[in-house]
Amino acid sequence: MGNLKKTLAIIIVAASLLTLAGCSDNPVSVHFEPPHLARLNYRGFFIPKFPDPDEQLNYARLWFRDINEKKAALEVVPILYPGARLQCGEAFLNLAYMDLGSDYRFTTPEKCGKAIASYRNAIEKFKDVPAIQVKAYWYLGWIYCDLLGKDRKGVRNFWIVVKKYPDLSIGISPPVPWISLVYPVRHRNDQPVNDESQKQWAGIALMEIIRHAQNDGEVWQAFNILWEKYRRSISTGLALKTILQNRQNMKTRVLPFVEPYLELKVANEFLAEEIKKIAGG
Repeated sequence: MGNLKKTLAIIIVAASLLTLAGCSDNPVSVHFEPPHLARLNYRGFFIPKFPDPDEQLNYARLWFRDINEKKAALEVVPILYPGARLQCGEAFLNLAYMDLGSDYRFTTPEKCGKAIASYRNAIEKFKDVPAIQVKAYWYLGWIYCDLLGKDRKGVRNFWIVVKKYPDLSIGISPPVPWISLVYPVRHRNDQPVNDESQKQWAGIALMEIIRHAQNDGEVWQAFNILWEKYRRSISTGLALKTILQNRQNMKTRVLPFVEPYLELKVANEFLAEEIKKIAGG
């Protein structure tokens, strides 16, 4: 029964993520036609003009039947609100993500190259907006590691996140779909976690370094930073699981950290059980 609950939780999260066309810090809902708003004719689509940049961006992040209309809605954000740097940057990042295609799992090296160029462009265009910079670097790391298999290039980008943005928090949504798939929704009996470090980009980046770095010394360096600075985080639990599961030569080095981490009551019941099982307890 426990495995069935876990599987259902993963399926529910996965199904919801398949509707996303990009990364968003706000809930995504179906496309709608807001009444009584002026409209801008852009690329053959009549895009409604909202009273503030947040609403304009949220509209552009909705689901559209026509992907070209969604792109047009995102491109309109900096046209209507050029001074809203954060919202313009978020629109730019959403467009970069869309370069991967309708489903990142079926992307191609050519599409990845296009997305990489767009994320690098975002880094140049939005040097004054750290929240955009950190996401761009993080997505570059993810594309190189998980989509192209170029771990060394990806890890370099994750280290930039760790060193340049140690305290920047992520939003409500996960930075990339696989994190929700391996860390299902919390059980109702789980203890709540009240610690800001669980939502920091650097913690997630350190976990990615641990997943992809080839050198054990680099993995150990990343884990030590994770433990010292972001101990009360989901990332630390996933990092422990990754090392215990995939790096047998390092297992004895991390075993002393298992019990102290589980005592923090950060991991949900599924992750906690997996860590205990792999640790041999």
